[in-house]
This record gives sequence, structure tokens and C-alpha cells, in this order.
Amino acid sequence: MSAPRRWFLVLLLLVAGCDDDAGTARPAPTVAVEAGPGEVLGHLEGVSGDVRLERGGEQGPAAEGPLYGGDALETAAGGAATVRFPDGRSVEVGPDARFALGAESGGIVLQVERGILLSRVPAGASRPGAGSTVALTIRTPFGLTRVGADAPSEVRVQVAEDAGRVEVRLGAIEFVGRDGKTLRASEGDAVEAASGKAELVARGARVLELAPIAVTVRSGTGRAEVRAKGASKWRPVAKRGQVLSPGDGVRTRRGGSAVLALEGSGTVVSLGSDAELVLTSAEQGGATDEARFDLLRGWLDLQLARGRTSRLVMPGLQVEGGGEARLAVRRTAAGYLVDALTGEVTLVRGEARQALRAGERATVEASAPAPRVEPLAAAPLALGVVDGAEVFHPGLREVALTWEGEGEAMVEVAEDAAFTRPVLSGRVYRPFVNVPAPARGTLHWRVRREDGTQVTGSASFAPERAVRSLARVRNVVPEGPEKTTIFYQDKPPAVTFTYAAEASAARYRVAVYRAGALDTPVAERVVTEPRAALNAGALSEGSYLWSVTPLSATGAQLKGGRMNKLELVYDNSVPELVVATPRNGQKVGAKVRAAGVAPVDARLSINGRPVALDGKHRFSTWVEPVGAPPVLVFKMTRPGAPAVHTVRTLKQRGP
Repeated sequence: MSAPRRWFLVLLLLVAGCDDDAGTARPAPTVAVEAGPGEVLGHLEGVSGDVRLERGGEQGPAAEGPLYGGDALETAAGGAATVRFPDGRSVEVGPDARFALGAESGGIVLQVERGILLSRVPAGASRPGAGSTVALTIRTPFGLTRVGADAPSEVRVQVAEDAGRVEVRLGAIEFVGRDGKTLRASEGDAVEAASGKAELVARGARVLELAPIAVTVRSGTGRAEVRAKGASKWRPVAKRGQVLSPGDGVRTRRGGSAVLALEGSGTVVSLGSDAELVLTSAEQGGATDEARFDLLRGWLDLQLARGRTSRLVMPGLQVEGGGEARLAVRRTAAGYLVDALTGEVTLVRGEARQALRAGERATVEASAPAPRVEPLAAAPLALGVVDGAEVFHPGLREVALTWEGEGEAMVEVAEDAAFTRPVLSGRVYRPFVNVPAPARGTLHWRVRREDGTQVTGSASFAPERAVRSLARVRNVVPEGPEKTTIFYQDKPPAVTFTYAAEASAARYRVAVYRAGALDTPVAERVVTEPRAALNAGALSEGSYLWSVTPLSATGAQLKGGRMNKLELVYDNSVPELVVATPRNGQKVGAKVRAAGVAPVDARLSINGRPVALDGKHRFSTWVEPVGAPPVLVFKMTRPGAPAVHTVRTLKQRGP
């Protein structure tokens, strides 16, 4: 007899034993596990914290890889992992959990001893070549739960010492209690089991008791301020952070950010630039977190904790999540925009419930009966899987990280290469994820595809460097026999001609001629001092002759002017991209003129469109801005060097 079959017989005996004397609660059974080559039932991934695998009677640290019948998985207080099955179904394992894996005819069996598991069947889970769909049976000391795979579903199973709870967040399940009674539950329902009895709790029939918890606010970048409830003055957030009370307000100035953390939870709320909110309350009960805010203006980013039930309640909108997810919520004049960056959540308005998953945007308006869901567009600035890219921007809100290949993937983004300072994490369903762009610093990311392959990337971010524009340099051209040569790299510079003073002169006439064309001057000035200035651009590239003639008070010529030589030479050896126009904050219409100069060996694109450079590597073209607010993204590439992205943020012309 094979090892998986021996294990499964033991499991059946244990379950049969549970059905005897159903009215007597018993401690959770010890699951016997034996290893065997057998069939691969699933794959372990997303391991974090202390997770241990038991196989063949031996236990050790768990690593990502295949799982067989008889394997048992155990997580410590801070541990978590995901088991993915061939048909696309996944089971997220929370902290302090233990279960064993087995198979029976036509399905997979999870024997759960303790902890929280979240089963997900995404839309279109069974894909060609991915394996046929299978039924999942979750056995607990209080009964068994059958979850099909023919429709999208999300089921949360929680096993405590003396009770169990099954929440149906999407789809439907069948629950068979120890007394043999069968209960059917659909979306929004729950089954609670204790002392050998199971009870169906319909949606809204029972409210979980929650206890108040502390919310701590810390300043991120720039300036963040707090105003106590009933106070009139805003004060800077304390350097070490401070605890908020219900009714306290938090706001950020332009370029600033603030981070709000819920006590005892991994859920974090980040308030973006020029935004304001009021904390109404924060509560917690078991593995459930609930925070209530009034977002008055701007954006907030919400990272929901893995393995916990989360609720964010705002006027006119409630967001519910059953695991790891990242959202961006923006206050609008009509309601909210909710961008799902990773994971899956449910939007609740009254009795209406709307599923929202990574790669989708929901428009929530008070006048509309239900949110409008549409695909989320990638941010205008997209970074591929490369290392060392540079981004210079004046306050960009987000950037898109992209990779090759369709299908689900796990994404992690952090501020450090060791991923100890996380920014964003979770599951995505499209080959990109939008991430908040730091004002300064570095982002590191890694993407793990379903086939087990992984790609990584990194990029640094900073405000645009101040480029010394030669147009603001006044080049001095002295009188004399030597030719003066001026090299420039942006546009023809300002020029100041100097000459010796004449004792009897009241004024001086300075005339500039093109070489070989002395009939008509291209520029002429009459001044009272022994210096004459021409503004930038008055003289273009080329060779010139210039003269100065002293004049008396009546305008008579005191002596003839001597010709001097001047040459303006364009030098295209600029070390970096110089964008002359448009300026940040410039008002634009449907198109805007983009002009500047690039290094000799550079290639340039603007908003993804290649831009032609002339023989001196200058460019001048009309471009359509993209995004809101409208931006131009200049991407410069050079052989052997990482790409450099320069962003100009503009203002839309009009009301």
C-alpha cells in the first residue's frame, strides 16, 4: 500500500471517530503524516516568518516547492504561507496555524487543526494546461467544508480550541457538522460550530464585538500635521510619532506624507501629498480589524494585513478585505476612486456588494446605485525589470512596475534590497503594478510568476537635478586682436562686449555683423558705458565681426571702430539630458512643445514615442501629455548605462 493511501485511511478513521458521540467536544486530533513520492498536490509559496514542514515524521523549516499527500504545515505567531494548486486555487495560511494535506477521489483534503486559512478560487481558475478543476474539502474538529471549483469563491476557515467559524465571502459552500447535519451557506453568510453543533449565521444577523485599539501616526516625507479634536491649531507630528484619538485630524502639505499604523495589526494607512483625514474610530476583535476615517481630500494608500479580516469604513463606502491587499483611495467631488493594486477586496454600499481585485478601478459616486468597475491603467512612467534605473521627478504620485508574461504573480516592493522595509505586496493578475513613487530613495521589487520563475528590479528616485543652463550665463567678449570663441550646449547664450573707455565719448555704438556680410549689422546697441549686452538668443551659431565706435554728445563719431572677431560654436558634449521646455507647472493644451539637447550617444523617447535628434543632438517636437495631472516622461538610454527618466508635470489649461 502506498504511503499516501495509508495516510488517507488514517485520516478517514479519525474523521469517522469524530462523528461518534457528536455531542461531546474533543481536542483536535493529531494528524498522522507519512511521506511518499506520490502525486504533487500543490506548491508552497509566499513563505514568510517561521513556517515548518512535516514530512515522513521529520520536521524542519519550510521552503517553497512541491507538496505531497501526507505533508503537514505549521506556522508560528508571525508566520504565513500560500499553497497553490494546479487548477489555480490558492489557500493562504495565517499565523499560528497547522494543517495536513491529502487527497481523495476527485478532490483535495485539508485537515485543519488550528488557525486561519483563506481559500480562493479566482475567476477562470482552470486554464488550459493548468490541470482540471478539483473540489476542496476542509476538515476541522467541528465538521467539514466542501468548496467547489466551478465558480469564483473566497472562503475563510478559522479553527480555535473550542470553536470553529467558516465565512463565505464569495461563492457558496456546503458544511457537514459532526452531527451529520448539512448546512449550505452563500456569500455573506457564516457557519459557526461549537460543542458538536453548527449554526448558520445569515448576512447581517450577528455583529462581531470589537474593542478599541490605538492608531499611531508618523511623518513620512515632507511635513505632516495633527489637529486634536476640538482644537483650532495644527501642530507638526511628533518626531517619534504619536497616538491619535477619535476625532483627531491628520493632514500633509504638498510633497509630504504620513503613515498611520493600527495596533496589533499589519494594516497600514499612508496619507499622500496635500491630503487630509479625520480618524473616527479604530477597533479590533480576534483576527478582524476595523478603521473608520473621513477622507476630506487627497489620496490614501491602504495595505491590508495578511491572514486578517479588514474593514475600512468611510462616509458612503466600506471596503472589506480577507487578506493581503493594497489599495489607493482618492476623494473626489462626487465620491471616491478606489484602485486595487494587489489582492482582492469587496466594496460595500448598503446592501450592494461589489468585488474588486488587483488591476481594477472602482468609481464610487453618491448619485450612482453601485460602483463602476473598469480596468486600471498603468501609470504613465513605466519601469521594466531592470536594475539601476534613475527617475527624476517633481512629485510624481505613482510609477508602474512592469514585466513580461500574462497570468497571476506575487509582487513584493521594498525600500531596501533585503526587503525588510516593505512598501507593497500581494497578488496581481496583470503584468504590472502601480506603486507610490518616493520623493527620494530607492525601490526594489521582485515578481514571482506561477511557474516559479522570479524577476527583480530596482530604481532610484530624486527631484530633477538643477542643470546649469548656459542661456543664463553672460559670456564676456573683450575688444582686441584675438578671436573670441564661445561654446554653448543648450541655446545661444547671452553675450557682453567690453572695450576701453574714451575720455571724450558720451556714448558708444556697438555693431555686430555676420562674417562676409558687413553691409547690415545683425545686432546694434548704443550705450553710455564701456560694455554692451545682448540677450540670450540674439546671436545664433556662426562667425561674427563686431566693432565699437565712440560718439560725442552730439552723436558725432570720434574715431573709427576696429573690427573684432567672435565665433559661437555649438558643443553637443552635454553630460546629461537638458530639457529646455516645457517647465514644470506650465499650463498646456492638447499638445506641448518639448525641446532640449541630449548627450552625443543617447537615444530619447517622450511618453514612449521615439524622438529624432538632429546632428547636434538637439530636439524640438510637439507631444501629447498623458495622465492626470498631465505629464511628459523623457526616457534617455545610453550604451552600458541604466535608463534615465525625467518627468515634467504640467497643468491642464482651462477651468
